[in-house]
Amino acid sequence: MSVNAGLASLPPLPPLPPRSRTIAFTSGKGGVGKSNLALNTGLLLAQRGRRVVILDGDLGLANITVLLGLSPKSDLKDVIAGDKALHEIMIEGPHGLRVIPAGAGVAEMANLDPDEQEALLTQLRHLEASVDFLLIDTGAGLGDTVLNLVLASDEAVLVTMPEPTALADAYGLMKTIVQRTPVYPFHLLVNMVRDEAQARQVHDSFSQISQRFLGYQPGYAGGVAMDPWVAHGVVRQMPFSILAPQSRATRCLDALVDRMLGPREQKARGARTFWQRLSGGARRP
Repeated sequence: MSVNAGLASLPPLPPLPPRSRTIAFTSGKGGVGKSNLALNTGLLLAQRGRRVVILDGDLGLANITVLLGLSPKSDLKDVIAGDKALHEIMIEGPHGLRVIPAGAGVAEMANLDPDEQEALLTQLRHLEASVDFLLIDTGAGLGDTVLNLVLASDEAVLVTMPEPTALADAYGLMKTIVQRTPVYPFHLLVNMVRDEAQARQVHDSFSQISQRFLGYQPGYAGGVAMDPWVAHGVVRQMPFSILAPQSRATRCLDALVDRMLGPREQKARGARTFWQRLSGGARRP
C-alpha cells in the first residue's frame, strides 16, 4: 500500500475547539485613558450580543473594577492558590460583561509547577471556549508582566495621545514587541483628539517613523474625541458608554467596534490559547 493510500485511510483530524479572540489594550505610559477605553469597548461589544470577559491585568491599580465601582474580594492569585474556583472570583458588570480581577496572579502563572499549571489551565480553557472576546487591560510601560500579556494576546490596541511623550513611549513599547515578534498586529488608537482628521494625522506620522526605523506599520484603530462625559463617568464610577450613549467618545468607540466586527474581522490565531502562552512567559508559537 502506498504512503498516500495509508494517509487517505486515516480518520480526519477533529476540528480545533473554538476560542475567544484575545485583544490586549496597552500603552507606553499611564494617564492616556487605556483602561477606560478597554472597559467601554468591552461594554459596547457585549451590548451587541458578544460574550466578553475583561482581564483586569493592571496589577497595581485594578482600574477596571474601580471604573465600575466594584470591590472584588478575591482575585486570580486565590485561584492559583487553590482557595477559589475561577467562576467564584469573576465579577459581572453591565450587559453581561464579566471581569477577572488579576491581582498578582498574572505574574505568578509562569512560576507554577506542571501540575499546578495544568489545573489552572483546565479552568481557563473552559472560560476561553465560552466567550467571544477576551480583552486584556495591561499595565503601562515595559515591565515583564505587560510584555507577557501583550505577547500572549492575538493582537493589541496600542492607546496613545497626540502628545510627544505619550507617542514616544508608545513607540518604545511597540518597538520592544516587534523586535521579538515582527508580525505582531498592533492597532493604534489615539485618545483625546479634536477630530478624526487629527487621529489620522497622528497615526500617519507615527507609521512613517515606525516604517522607517522598524520596517513595520501599525494598523489604525481610530481616534476617541475629547469629551467631558468621559470625566463625568470616572467621577461617578459609571462607564461613559452607559452614562452617555450618544456622546462623542461613545460614538468613536462604536466605530472601533464596527471595525472589530466587520467583514474583515480578524480571527483568533493559532491553536494555543492566551492562557497557554501566558503561562509559558513571553514565548509565542
